[in-house]
Amino acid sequence: MIDITRHNELIVRQIVEGLEAITGFETQNRYEVLTPEGEQVMYAYEESGGFSRFFLKSHRPLDLHVVDTNGSPILTASREFFWFLSHLNMSDESGRHVGALNRQFGFKRRLTLTDRDDQPLGEITGSLFRPYTFFVNNLQGEEIGRVTKQWSGFGREVFTDADTFQVLFDDPDMSEEFRLLLLTAAFAIDLDFFEK
Repeated sequence: MIDITRHNELIVRQIVEGLEAITGFETQNRYEVLTPEGEQVMYAYEESGGFSRFFLKSHRPLDLHVVDTNGSPILTASREFFWFLSHLNMSDESGRHVGALNRQFGFKRRLTLTDRDDQPLGEITGSLFRPYTFFVNNLQGEEIGRVTKQWSGFGREVFTDADTFQVLFDDPDMSEEFRLLLLTAAFAIDLDFFEK
């Protein structure tokens, strides 16, 4: 399994689906997780029904599986159907609950991070004036990370909903579990705020 604590930055790049680019029909999301040098360290793929993708769009229930380059499970993020505010539960490879991301009501785009005991760990906020940057703060309000949507190129941005995110871990003492929650936040941000 990958030691995510060795990395201060990871890139999450959504894989363009040919069928989706041509027809506009939403397909199951797939992502590569890369180092800044382009080395693939993880892969994530969505499991959801075609009916729910077509009719429920970004509100659909889904499971997002994160695996290492050998296909060994690292974590699974699960979400039920929701009307207004999404709730993404994360479990490790053995199925144990390790945390959650909960979207909060408000003018700012805001998610709370909770640990395995559902105790608050921090908050992710997206500013109205910097719509592609989401700041990660601990409970003391200190910035400890960032998730930023990157420009993917004209064709990719206009004709697909495939996005690229930079995930920064600014706190060198951040635990592996917290880093995985923060990495999963990039998927949640894509699903909640950038799915067409």
